[in-house]
Order: sequence, then structure tokens, then C-alpha cells
Amino acid sequence: MQMRKILFVVNPISGFRRDKSDLINLIHAQFPAADIELTAAPGEATRLSAEAARLGYGIVAAVGGDGTVNEVASGLVGTDTALGIIPRGSGNGLARGLGIPISPAESLHVLNAGAARTIDVGCAAHRHFFAVCGVGFDANVGQKFNAANWRGPLPYFLIAAQEFVGYQPEPLRLNVQDQRWEKAPFLITIANTQQYGNGAIIAPHAQPDDGLLDMCVVEPMGWLDVLKYAPRLFNGTIDRTPIISYQRVQEIAIEKDGPILFHVDGEATTCEGPLKISIKPRALHVMTLTGTPSPAPHHAH
Repeated sequence: MQMRKILFVVNPISGFRRDKSDLINLIHAQFPAADIELTAAPGEATRLSAEAARLGYGIVAAVGGDGTVNEVASGLVGTDTALGIIPRGSGNGLARGLGIPISPAESLHVLNAGAARTIDVGCAAHRHFFAVCGVGFDANVGQKFNAANWRGPLPYFLIAAQEFVGYQPEPLRLNVQDQRWEKAPFLITIANTQQYGNGAIIAPHAQPDDGLLDMCVVEPMGWLDVLKYAPRLFNGTIDRTPIISYQRVQEIAIEKDGPILFHVDGEATTCEGPLKISIKPRALHVMTLTGTPSPAPHHAH
């Protein structure tokens, strides 16, 4: 069997451990023929992965956090080249959502022993997302977190707690499957996979290959609600609470007065409204442990 040509795109500053030399040595040991590129600027990973797809690489592996994974995957949408994920970030949302191990040695093993699975891709304005996108509270936190120079779950929660104190939900106008409604939610998450990252499961029933996005609308809430419902976010039962409602959608448009702050896979950005969100069914190949969707029957090709 011919070995697929692999490119590793490494974000040298992702995650807690800025020094990536051990990991790079591990990659060299397991994949002596692979190419390795270190990124130096935002957007570079997308350019590198798109170029690798054009050159016929079998796999481009993103070594970094959700932002790096998003950039690499964005360059591979609609190509035959598979995304590999070596999760080195704070949340590792897509990796966790697809059951990819967090340990570097085990995630490298997936590239050798795993199989490609085809998943849907979300589009939000000018960006792609693979796990979740959203507006409201989490986009605000994402913006502050991206600007902070420390990483990990703890600073994320501290920033979230700080933001929560003065947060005022903004009125939004939504167009969803020909229905129009107005509300001022705490946040709206559009989920392709189940979780934000760090085990926070916002959309317990989301499937990354069902051709649909799960829209989660969270009502405004106070500290008591947070204390009451936060554990449910981590045990997969948040959908059983009165503060959140779900709808399966293929497209949605969100409008408000002024520019719209939103996040794609945790990374905040803005657009002039309306923010149009849609889905490209089965537009990305990803290396996972089994290559099969977990709950749905899978037919061999």
C-alpha cells in the first residue's frame, strides 16, 4: 500500500507548551518522510493546506488549537485531502467532537491506523466552521480570550466570569427557514458537532454528517441559573433545561443594528449584517479512529 504524503502544519504558539520541539521530534520519528511547516501569521495555515491539497498530499495535519485546526481545515474544504488533527490547544473542540485522542502519540497513531470520515462544513459570513459558531456571550468571551496572552481552560473561565457580570444581551432579528423572529438571547450557538471544547457539550444531539446544523438558543440568565445548569453542560444533559431551545436548520440569517460580532470555532470576528450561516454537506475528509459515524449505520464504499 502506498503511504500517503503527509504535511504537518504546526502553530508554534498554541496551547500551554510553547516549546514544540518534543512533539516535532515525535513526528519525525513516526513519519520520517513527512513535511513540517511552522506558521508565523494568521491565515498562513489555510494557504499552506490549500497548496498541499493542490499538490496531491493525502493528509494535512493541523498541530495546534481550534484556531489552527479551523485554518487548516478551511484550506481543505471540497478537496480529496484529509484533515489530520494533533490537538495542542486549550479547548480542542473538533478533536473531542470526533473522538480524536488528545495525547500527541495517540493522535499521531490515528493518521496511520485510522480512516477518513466525511463531515459537513458550516459557513458563517466569510468563514468556515467545523465544530461551532455563534453570536452573543460566547463571541464576546472569544474576542477577549483571543486578545489575552495566556491560554487554557482557567483563563477562559475567568474571562467568562468577568464578562458575565456586565453582559447585556442585544436584540437580534432572526430569519430561520422562512420564519422571522426577534429576541435578545444570552447566546445563539450553531453546532455542527456536540461541543465547544473542554468537554462542554452545548448540542448533545448534533451529528457532524447529517446535513444539518443544530441551532441552540440560550435565554438570558443570572448567576443562580449558571450554578444550576453548568454541570449539565458537562454531563451532556443541557438540552433538558428550560433555558435552552433547539432547532435543526440548514440556513439562518441573523441581523442586528451595527456590525455583528460572531465566533467560528471559538475565534471571534465581525461582519456587516446580516450574518448568513449555512451548511456544505460532507465537504471535508477527516482522519478519525474508525472513519464511521458513531450512531448512524455506515455503508462501505
